[in-house]
Amino acid sequence: MIKRKIEFISIIQYAFFFVSILQCNSVFFRENGTNHQKIVLILWCFLAIILWVSANVDFVKQKYNMHRLVLFELIWTGLVVFFVLVNFFKKPVSIITLVVLFMPFFVVPIFLNDIVNRKDNLLMKFRNIVLVLAVISLVFWLLAMIGFPPNVSVIINWGRIKMINGYFNIHFIAQGTTDFLGLQGIVRNTGIFVEAPMYSYVLSLALIVEVFLGTHLKGYSKKSLLLMATIFTTTSSTGVILVVLVIFSKIVFLTTRINKSVKVILVIVLLPIVAGVVSHIVKSKLDSNWYSSTSIRANDFIAGYQAWKNHWILGNGLNNYNVILQNMDYRRLGLNANNGFSSGLMEVLAYGGIVYGSYFILPVILLIRKNKAVLVVAATSFILFTFTLVNNVFLWYIFVSYFWAVLLNNKRKLEM
Repeated sequence: MIKRKIEFISIIQYAFFFVSILQCNSVFFRENGTNHQKIVLILWCFLAIILWVSANVDFVKQKYNMHRLVLFELIWTGLVVFFVLVNFFKKPVSIITLVVLFMPFFVVPIFLNDIVNRKDNLLMKFRNIVLVLAVISLVFWLLAMIGFPPNVSVIINWGRIKMINGYFNIHFIAQGTTDFLGLQGIVRNTGIFVEAPMYSYVLSLALIVEVFLGTHLKGYSKKSLLLMATIFTTTSSTGVILVVLVIFSKIVFLTTRINKSVKVILVIVLLPIVAGVVSHIVKSKLDSNWYSSTSIRANDFIAGYQAWKNHWILGNGLNNYNVILQNMDYRRLGLNANNGFSSGLMEVLAYGGIVYGSYFILPVILLIRKNKAVLVVAATSFILFTFTLVNNVFLWYIFVSYFWAVLLNNKRKLEM
């Protein structure tokens, strides 16, 4: 009976992460003229509730001391209710925003239960799913590179309504070809997603889980090398820079075979090399035109900061995108211009100020004295959050919930 329950929960956990990945701006999620977004949202809530109930049942059976968890959930729920009430008079809060805001209430206990029972394998299930997606995407990416014709077309609503081609509805060529790091005509590997940066984001999260939380302590596993290779095929500068930072971080923070004096020397030697590589990647993307990718990203930070500084404590209201638009370069507001945003951190600060932003910032600070490996995962995922618009993506909140679960774990149970 117990074995069957474990197997059932394991299946639910895999389904939970797969649906979370679909919500991460997959083609299925963004397909135009469908109710796929509602299906994903309802299914995600259903799976989350099952796992939440299972976690709390385990806590009761084990007589786990839930004081920290209950306090955290009371504080977070209070903040969410406050934000919703304040924003009610400014701009109605969407259903998906409500789910995102209440997500920690459900997901933190799920991770805490996993940690308390010393399984710590929830994120490994996420990594396993992404590995399968990576293998599939590499096969079809190679076919696209040699000119194999797509056999399906899908209309998506992403920025604008457009048609993209793909293979068997399991791989799509959403962004055509580009020049990258001196290589010309590289097909951007977008996998099942509407754009390469989002696929790179998912791959990067799986990579940091494998490298810093996996059991492969020496060198790099075949899984991590596969994820790194797939990130390069997305031609995402953020993803490639993260790969460089992951390699550097593992050498400096987690390699135990090297003594401290040698590590200091390595840092002195490697830091300029890492800075040079990152600088080269950034320069390869630099363009003096105002509409270039780097110029747009730079303007995003300026617009986000300008919007935040006027109401830096509580922000300008959830989903109040107009306040960001008002601070953008005016040339980005014209017809068919790029008025999208690219920084999750700056959007969070502009919307909810430092009060909302502290939920994401505090774990990185507090983990310094808690767990070195999880700290590196938190820091690298925070970098991704800073340079990628993921503050309405379920995966980001799931990872932040994991960080809070690590912090809330008191490793104590109530006495009988």
